[in-house]
Amino acid sequence: MTTLPLEPATVSSVSAPRTWLRRIHSGGQIVETCPDWCTDTHRNDGSGYLDDLQHGAAFDGLELAVFDAEHGTVPMPVLAARINVDPYSSDSRRSTPHVHLEPFQDEVMECLTPDEFAAVIAQVRAHCDRMDEIHAQLVKARAEYR
Repeated sequence: MTTLPLEPATVSSVSAPRTWLRRIHSGGQIVETCPDWCTDTHRNDGSGYLDDLQHGAAFDGLELAVFDAEHGTVPMPVLAARINVDPYSSDSRRSTPHVHLEPFQDEVMECLTPDEFAAVIAQVRAHCDRMDEIHAQLVKARAEYR
């Protein structure tokens, strides 16, 4: 049985499944094993309720400089994502790997299936194409304005 790392692991640095002995709040214990893609440290998962356990891999969002009336321009993460699974959940959407997407800070789209996540990606991509059109119109407007 391998021990949990003290620092977050990256997918490339995980060579063998990480396992640990977990004490269950109601009594007993269980050997837990991370999926290969899990980068969570599980530092605080040595004991507790079964359904408290999650495996996941977080992906940082793009940071955009956004105006804030109190602080001026501040970096705001957008489109951050996390692959997640709650292995002991009775909700099949949670007990199967899924994506939690944060379109912008503190707003979450939960339990997206691969098809649902693909649909969101397609919407964002289409919107970026529209933004390219707006950009071209802005360049033209500025050239004509001079």
